[in-house]
Amino acid sequence: MLCMSTTCLTFGQSEKTNTQLAKLVDSLYFADQATAQIKPPDSAAAAYQRVIRSNFAPVKQILETHGYPGYDLLGKESSNRYFLLVQHSDFDPGFQKKALKLMKKQVLKKNASGQAYAALIDRTNINAGKPQVYGTQVIMGRNTQIKPCKDLKNLDKRRQSVGLEPISEYLQKCNDVFYDMNPSEKRPEKKN
Repeated sequence: MLCMSTTCLTFGQSEKTNTQLAKLVDSLYFADQATAQIKPPDSAAAAYQRVIRSNFAPVKQILETHGYPGYDLLGKESSNRYFLLVQHSDFDPGFQKKALKLMKKQVLKKNASGQAYAALIDRTNINAGKPQVYGTQVIMGRNTQIKPCKDLKNLDKRRQSVGLEPISEYLQKCNDVFYDMNPSEKRPEKKN
């Protein structure tokens, strides 16, 4: 599970937004996110797998037709939602790598989120059995742990370079999300 909801994504929005395409992306995103509300969790996981696969054809078609859809095409919010749909397409690593390459061009033009780009780099690295770069991929649980990451000593410097908060803050936010999603789990007492 990715704790992207805690990451601030910034940049402006253009007047040339393709409203119809943005609505399509938004509907795919909301279907994806709705699965998190399903109880019990194993039912949610099965529903999630069905949704991400049914979403994939239009997500892939958007990339093939428009390249990576930046802020100028979808608006900031819908472009960031498209990123999440790509992020959740783990069953097709070739597609994710293609999206990453096209996304980089948009990030360099400040037309897509550098934070989201960092998360997709990490996701593709983890999926390829390589260590992540920015520490965005975690194993959520009672004590959320970072998945394998290179050069932990300089991790916060790399995170800061793309606008991500320090890893300790990120892990705390991910822990908070875990406990919010699992109310039967007892939160540990916070130390003063």
